[in-house]
Amino acid sequence: MTTTPRPLDALNDELEQQPATVGQITSQVELIATLLTDENFRAFAINSPNDEVVIISRDGLKQIILAPTLWQSLERRLPYVAEANQATTCVVCTGTHEDFAEFPVDLRRPDIQQLGLPLYSKTLYPIVQNIYNMQTLLAHARATAEEVQEANQAVKYVMSISRELNGERDIPRLLDLILFKAREISSADAGSIYTVDSPTNNVRDGSIQFRLTQNHSIKQNLSKFSLPVNEGSIVGSACIKAVTINIPDLYKLNENPQENPFGARHDRTWDQRIGYQSHSMLTVPMFDISHNVIGVIQLINRKKDRQAKLNTADSFEEQVVPFDEIDQEMAEIVAQQAGIALENANMHQNIQELFDGLVNASVTAIEQRDPTTSGHSHRVAALTVGLAEVVNRCDIGLYRAKHFNADQIQEIRYASLLHDFGKLGVRENVLTKAKKLYPGELERLMMRFELIQASLEVEYLRKVIEYVQSPDHFPMGANPYTFEYEKNQKIAELDEHMRFILKANEPTVLEQGGFEKLKDIANLSYRNIRNERHPYLLSDELKALSVSRGSLTREEFAEIQSHVVHTYEFLRQIPWGKKLANVPQIAAKHHEKLDGSGYPTAAQVDEIPTQSRMMTIADIFDALTAADRPYKKAVPVDRALDIIEMEVKGGKIDQELFRLFCEGKVYEPVLDPNFKFKT
Repeated sequence: MTTTPRPLDALNDELEQQPATVGQITSQVELIATLLTDENFRAFAINSPNDEVVIISRDGLKQIILAPTLWQSLERRLPYVAEANQATTCVVCTGTHEDFAEFPVDLRRPDIQQLGLPLYSKTLYPIVQNIYNMQTLLAHARATAEEVQEANQAVKYVMSISRELNGERDIPRLLDLILFKAREISSADAGSIYTVDSPTNNVRDGSIQFRLTQNHSIKQNLSKFSLPVNEGSIVGSACIKAVTINIPDLYKLNENPQENPFGARHDRTWDQRIGYQSHSMLTVPMFDISHNVIGVIQLINRKKDRQAKLNTADSFEEQVVPFDEIDQEMAEIVAQQAGIALENANMHQNIQELFDGLVNASVTAIEQRDPTTSGHSHRVAALTVGLAEVVNRCDIGLYRAKHFNADQIQEIRYASLLHDFGKLGVRENVLTKAKKLYPGELERLMMRFELIQASLEVEYLRKVIEYVQSPDHFPMGANPYTFEYEKNQKIAELDEHMRFILKANEPTVLEQGGFEKLKDIANLSYRNIRNERHPYLLSDELKALSVSRGSLTREEFAEIQSHVVHTYEFLRQIPWGKKLANVPQIAAKHHEKLDGSGYPTAAQVDEIPTQSRMMTIADIFDALTAADRPYKKAVPVDRALDIIEMEVKGGKIDQELFRLFCEGKVYEPVLDPNFKFKT
């Protein structure tokens, strides 16, 4: 294939139009630009015919780097795949972790690599150089006919190791895989892996953490421990000097450490305790993208026959040999790949922790806005995730074939935690409204009734004064006593009206005839000091007090319901990626009902995801049983389940999921007073 390079200016113009993250390469265009501008790649010939492919050449070796849009197409990738071989040409497929989730089978070959994006720009050169080193190693091995097959298999294996390491994000599993692959490629019987924990880039400022050990011949159960970073140990020396230490036989070291390379010493106490002999040792440092030591791989006892077990004195003598140059070179390549993979895994973990922190901060913001529902989001998440796990275990019923993988469980967890986030878009006084009248409204009403009572007192005194001055102006029988009696009657009626209003203000069912009585009170009026007539109850007060159930007016309830729309609009702005893409939809449907009576869209049964149906059960159960609502008492569990069952019988709630909820007793953990949601 012949191609014409594009001018760098044209590529830069394209790059300016791409979203960028400082210090990271997030797209093929940014990758090409880095290759063309980074001084480290001056020794390579770089040719980019378009923004989907770039070819790197040096000393007859070629790397073809393909964008996802190219390698994901069978027809378009065929010419490049056909050109790949294990010696001179390597195809490198770029893409995100989600892109590689369904990596084509025909691309799973040692001469086809994966390059995960995003990655730090400083990481690109070590990756390209490592691939070039592998190609160089294979080319050199082919020069010797007797060694070609073994070297070929070794390099193919190293390339497959690179693919496996870069595809693992779980750090404990990654460390286990690194040590296993390093042992396998070097025929080491045993080994250990350490990581460096340092607050700075200076390894001496930190400590060495023992993480795990492996041994083909004996079982070992070692707890994690720390080592000081000094030259008193081989691991410490490898960290400080940042070099590989290869000791042919620990048992042949001089008793005086100063006479040994790197001041090495070997305490045989541990060997004697476990019945083992540590002879040959290879200690290889792992580096991050800035070439700082971040860990150490230590390999023990290179064997002639990798399947042999070392369990007798003769077996150690017959099988164990020193690690040779090829072993060391292969182990160093694995360590280089391991360092990059570990750095990427740490970055992925940091991003995950950051994301979890933002989610939990969002939940805190919700609960601070509405303290009456404190803990609700975490309990709903625990209940929904718990129900999903019960579904995963069930082997009968409608959901026996349903299974939620780890990513889907995480999706359910995030959607449940954030299902009420839209409450930030609802007025706080509406969210926290405990009674039909807001506190300020009730205070204003009570002050009005005090004013009415005061006006009755004034009217009484005015009549008394007028009577004293002109008793002839009053009808026969009128006197101050009758005036006082009338006043007391009116005040008693006023007090009765106030008691009824206070009773009607509670968020309970309005008693029969209550609306008519409230209307009668609202029709009463009084005169203020300016002799202006005003009603006992304002129209807004009458409307609020006339709510038949609960504390919210129709408009306020609609505002509360709008939180689901706000939640969806917020969540859909977050780039969840392919694995978590359904979070907004799941959260947005948790108030929908199977019969179409839910909100906000009155969704039909086939429009409501299973995850949302599970969250609906969890949300209703917690709303009924929560003990932290000041406007209602907690409903006992049995009564709460009966209420939900009525919804099931009414065709509103998923019957099978409710059965699993009850049989699995999903609710028991959240009822524990010491319940704490696992983040």
